[in-house]
Amino acid sequence: MTPEAILADLIQCGIEPSVTPDKTGIVVPAGKLTEAQRAAVLGHKPALIACILESARITAQLLEAAMRRCDQFNDSDKARQDMREQILETPPHLRQDLLDHFMGRPTGLH
Repeated sequence: MTPEAILADLIQCGIEPSVTPDKTGIVVPAGKLTEAQRAAVLGHKPALIACILESARITAQLLEAAMRRCDQFNDSDKARQDMREQILETPPHLRQDLLDHFMGRPTGLH
């Protein structure tokens, strides 16, 4: 299983992993991982940490780009909040393509 697949599985199960401040550990809610998930996380820990950090970077850039687009169209506070929520509901594996769209770059090249 790839780190991306592990992350997608965790998110699909309602588990949003994060990385410890020293970037050496993964934080998940206590008691939420199955034994198979725990084994996958531990077996791919360094690569999964990199994947989580990359996902967070893309999400932050995507939110910034979306808010710039909202500024461009003078969107209301409600529209801006709706945009934030829709972005966070977008599966992580699709966020890079959405960022590319907002940035005017060709999508689907990743």
